[in-house]
Amino acid sequence: MTEKKRIGLIGLGNIGSFYAKKLLDSGFPLVVLDTDNAKVQFAVDMGAISTATPAEVAKVSDVIILSLPNSEIVESVMEGAIGILSELKAGQLVIDTSTCRPRTAVKFHKLCAEKNAGFLDSPLTRRGPGQILMVGGDDKDFASAEDVLACISYKYQLIGPSGSGQYLKMINQAIMANSLAASAEAVELANNCGLDSRLLKDYLEFDLPDCLFAEDYEGTGQLSLHYKDLGYLLEIAHDVNANIPVSSLVHEIFKTAKVYGDPNWSQNGIQSYYKRLNNDKR
Repeated sequence: MTEKKRIGLIGLGNIGSFYAKKLLDSGFPLVVLDTDNAKVQFAVDMGAISTATPAEVAKVSDVIILSLPNSEIVESVMEGAIGILSELKAGQLVIDTSTCRPRTAVKFHKLCAEKNAGFLDSPLTRRGPGQILMVGGDDKDFASAEDVLACISYKYQLIGPSGSGQYLKMINQAIMANSLAASAEAVELANNCGLDSRLLKDYLEFDLPDCLFAEDYEGTGQLSLHYKDLGYLLEIAHDVNANIPVSSLVHEIFKTAKVYGDPNWSQNGIQSYYKRLNNDKR
């Protein structure tokens, strides 16, 4: 029987904790690292082993999975005296499922290759059945990672060379944000017209999220994270000389909701932008 790969997981937020459970349930030996001791303890209680630094994770892992908020934190975990690169050896593989700038992926793909190790950018999105991973990198690294990718997602595909997964993720984020902004605008317009805005969903059968009718914005920072992603999207558009006027406006809507609302809101907090704009006439 083939021995399971040793997995190191850095980042135990909502997604990282999901990974931890899936990996442990599938029998992968797992070491974890996070700045939140309660989240580490949650993983340890399930059977993981805690570590103190990214370098220690690299010492004892065959595959290292990152689930972190942004490019800057990925860089801090990868580099430096206690970073992953300080202990990375030939044959190891880093899978970064964080949503980052494509150039971050290209940079670490190159640095890992210099050590004869692999690097895949593999950001995710969620659909009804579960997680979809968008993978950028080399064919060889992708093939070696398939058992791990299959464990933590229901669908995964090699999109192209390093950075390609991040490009596709940003476009995914643009579609989701633009759709949500148009839906929130329509709901508020219906309200201002004195209509029951649920008619849009219940009678006209538009696939609108229920959260727009509940006006409950409580979340775990998705508004702030999506705003960050839209910032990366604008950088990409600038780099490839693409005009994205709709997404640029939606980026400003997210910014306003974040500044005047709460960065910890869920994405539907952008509804507050339309309420503020219309002085919530109800």
